[in-house]
Amino acid sequence: MMIWLKTQCFFFVDYLKTVWNYYRNRTFAKVDFLLRCRYFFQNPFRISRQFLEKRGESDIYAYGETPLITLDHICKECGMTKDDVVFELGCGRGITCFWLNLWLGCEVVGIEYIPKFVENAQTVVQTHHLKGIRFRLEDMLETDLTGATIIYLYGTCLDDESIQKLVEKFSQLPKGTKIITTSYSLPAFEITHRFKGRFAWGQSAIYCHQIGG
Repeated sequence: MMIWLKTQCFFFVDYLKTVWNYYRNRTFAKVDFLLRCRYFFQNPFRISRQFLEKRGESDIYAYGETPLITLDHICKECGMTKDDVVFELGCGRGITCFWLNLWLGCEVVGIEYIPKFVENAQTVVQTHHLKGIRFRLEDMLETDLTGATIIYLYGTCLDDESIQKLVEKFSQLPKGTKIITTSYSLPAFEITHRFKGRFAWGQSAIYCHQIGG
């Protein structure tokens, strides 16, 4: 009960911070509000859990989101700009992608394998006629990363085998491509920056890697 209460308090405070810091961008405010409405009766954690249960996954509580204040910090620390093309692997309901596109101004591709998340995100894109943001219903282990200058991977619950497959995939990316991960680093690549960020479950290390050193 205490953990649930602390989590709910975190999300409430995070929402207030989002409104205070980012709702002056009217398009983002409309997008965020519409997206929240689409999950009012069934939150993304439940959708993810039900999907993973049907797939027979062992970890059915794998869903998580990056608070936008933390994302803002990540962008500044990693030198992300409007000229970047960001691929988010496992983008969930897509709020991170929308913020990167509407607030930072960069091109964004969200990769997600839960159909409901992609369906809702695409509806928001079409409703607001947004440019420079796409969502693809694909497995992150199989998706084409062509064109990415930055990869953002929140996947804190990925198993070692999946991480190794991603490392092999990332190794084929052009020199200079940045890969940002939370909780764990990717030993195959140079870590250019390491810092901490706050998430619903507490503080965690964030790593910025670069292909080719």
